[in-house]
Amino acid sequence: MGEIMEHKKHQDKDFNIKLGNIITMLRSRMGMTQKDLGDKVGISFQQIQKYESGDSSITIARLTQICKIFEISPLAFFNETGKNYIHDKQMIEIINSIYKMPPQDRNFIQKIIQTLP
Repeated sequence: MGEIMEHKKHQDKDFNIKLGNIITMLRSRMGMTQKDLGDKVGISFQQIQKYESGDSSITIARLTQICKIFEISPLAFFNETGKNYIHDKQMIEIINSIYKMPPQDRNFIQKIIQTLP
């Protein structure tokens, strides 16, 4: 029985880490700090740190609240779990800049990128 509980704890921690990685990625994509997100959610930045590191489990209610801030559905949030994350600071800055552009400018940037070798 002890082995089963240890395995479940390990799975829970892994899942919490995956959720935390998604929160970090979405927060960074929006150019928000942990404090910014914490203020919007009504919790401390330390709690956001715990979610992002996987040290704390997140409730469905809190996750739904965070999804509203990121303007995505909980389903879209969970669709992020299998994706790779960008950890290169320069790439994150480029993506954040593009994300903040109006749609017509993003379309223009996309056309430029498609013409590159």
